[in-house]
Amino acid sequence: MAKWFGHQCVARIMAAARAEALGVRLGDNDWEHYYWGHLYSPAGAEFRLSLFPLPAHVDGRTTWSKAFRGQPELIPQKRYVALCREGERFRFIARTCERWRPKVVICLSHRHTDEYIEAFSLDGVAGEEHALRPADQARRLHLFTRGDTTWIICPAIGGSAGMTSQVQLDAFGKFIGARLAASDFRHCLELETHEPATRPQRQPEPHRERYAVPPVAVAEREIGHRIRPGLAWSEAAMTGNCETYA
Repeated sequence: MAKWFGHQCVARIMAAARAEALGVRLGDNDWEHYYWGHLYSPAGAEFRLSLFPLPAHVDGRTTWSKAFRGQPELIPQKRYVALCREGERFRFIARTCERWRPKVVICLSHRHTDEYIEAFSLDGVAGEEHALRPADQARRLHLFTRGDTTWIICPAIGGSAGMTSQVQLDAFGKFIGARLAASDFRHCLELETHEPATRPQRQPEPHRERYAVPPVAVAEREIGHRIRPGLAWSEAAMTGNCETYA
């Protein structure tokens, strides 16, 4: 399951946010039940986007120029980055945020702060700092609020300076959950036990207007791989690793 480590961490964060919003005890296995049954589900509480959706490293060996040879708009890589910034990608992200108006947008990795500010047009919005200190090591959060949406720029998942421990992820989830309501998790008031032998079945997709507004959006810089088959929000539910998830 190492391939899905980042998604498992997001599930742990969201399980803790759910427990905080519902005012219930966070169970030891809640993250796993949330991971298999609710993470990125069509009527769920979160979706995920990447600022730059192409993988920085296709397979760890193939160079960018070789992977995308014959596509002049992508060579060199800085041309692709400029295309996302000045072309349709950043505008698409801004329109998506405006349409769905999530309560919380989680932006992973401080080193992409300038890109998040540009993509979400946060320049000129007053920010505030918060120290998340569930144990000995503090993790710095940078918050922006505009209207009913709060953007949280936080450490990446993984790495020596990132969020990896259960204590840190649970604390961050509770921090997010304090900004959500019980109604945001009405789709998972009860977490059913996961049976390893049973794979989640993809349900017929209802009309888009029937979806509840996802209260949480996760953002990162680039995409490394797709989510598990059967749990799709199509492009909006893809993630990756450049760190690396606006």
